[in-house]
Amino acid sequence: MAGKAKKKAEKRRPLPWLKFLLPALLLPVVVIGGLYAGAIFLTESPEPPEAQTAEAKPTDAAREEASSEQPAPQGVWASRPQGPTAPIDMDKLRITDTVISDTRIVPESLQKNNVVEAVPQEETPAPETVKTAKPEAEPKSEAAPEPKVETAAVEPAAPTPEPAGPQTSKNEGQAQVTPPLWLRNATAPKANQGQPMIAVVIDDIGPNLRNARRSITLPAPLTLAFLPYANHLEDLTTKARQAGHELIVHMPMEPEESSQNPGENALRIELGPEELQRRIIWNLERFSGYVGVNNHMGSKFTKSGPGMRLVMAELSKRGLLFLDSRTNAKSQAEQAAAVFRVPFAQRDIFIDNDYKNPAAIRAQLAKLEERARSKGYAVGIGHPHDGTLEALAAWLPEARKRGFAVVPISEIVKQRLQLARAAVPATSTPESLSEQP
Repeated sequence: MAGKAKKKAEKRRPLPWLKFLLPALLLPVVVIGGLYAGAIFLTESPEPPEAQTAEAKPTDAAREEASSEQPAPQGVWASRPQGPTAPIDMDKLRITDTVISDTRIVPESLQKNNVVEAVPQEETPAPETVKTAKPEAEPKSEAAPEPKVETAAVEPAAPTPEPAGPQTSKNEGQAQVTPPLWLRNATAPKANQGQPMIAVVIDDIGPNLRNARRSITLPAPLTLAFLPYANHLEDLTTKARQAGHELIVHMPMEPEESSQNPGENALRIELGPEELQRRIIWNLERFSGYVGVNNHMGSKFTKSGPGMRLVMAELSKRGLLFLDSRTNAKSQAEQAAAVFRVPFAQRDIFIDNDYKNPAAIRAQLAKLEERARSKGYAVGIGHPHDGTLEALAAWLPEARKRGFAVVPISEIVKQRLQLARAAVPATSTPESLSEQP
């Protein structure tokens, strides 16, 4: 019995090797736990206050001085609670994007909540954005992350406006009052002291090179209408402008008589809008320096309201005037010009319906003088025939002696505009509606 009890007592004793195993197992656990606790302690320890606020110090200080002494919560900028804020003048800022410097412009929905989201400075550096928005305002140093533009966007009530704002408004104002092309290309007239004005227009310049050059030598200022399909246009138009004459495009249009050929790229009734537009642009781009357009032939096409509106739409876009040669009493040119606000004038007298008869030409010039005396101005149209050029060479100096002012067509358009503003009706009864080749 004693031997069995001794054996049971030996079995209850702990094994001697456990004394070494348990410490060996616990040691790695203690080491790993200590390392883990140390890592957590290191990651959660705050940085020194000076290092944490070093980068935001210039921006926050400027914002707190402009708004209030209470610091804003982290991640948002509280807007100034005192009084209403003025609206942002985007013209002065000259900024088209929704981001100025490192701050978003406050949408109306967020202004009600008085909270603006902060955008990290690393994404949009302040100095680079200021140079793009305000070329005149250079930042004092790259270390200053918050220029005046940012303050204007976030704090609209900033007392000091940027100097580039008024300059932008002035520049935009000047762009709005830039004269249209017909005024920029107009020939400067001689001083007119209340004299009756006569504009002499010579159509069909170009195909007859000899008479085109003769027309240029006539006393200026005349209005020379060049056919766009003629040759030597650059040389002829340059010399004409140098001589003091005014230029217009003599745009070919379809006549009533099918036997008459208006020329290349003429505007015709049966053409669709796309082809008409192509031909209009082709005619307008053959030379430069002109003030507007008049119709070559066109007794059929000028009756078309849709066709003439297409012409006037392009002239309006380019800032040009239109002179109606009045080859048809039912012309829709004036109505179409009124729709698109195209400066407009029309022919009063055809000078050379009988161009082979010098006496008939002189009689037409006398009628032109009478028309100018009766209403203050008149427009006469002739062609570069030998008889017409000879009659004009003799008549022009004599007309000036009789007290008439020979002016370019742009002066007649200005006179009509002045009369329209004064609500004085200006009527014109064309002497003849015959088609001129």
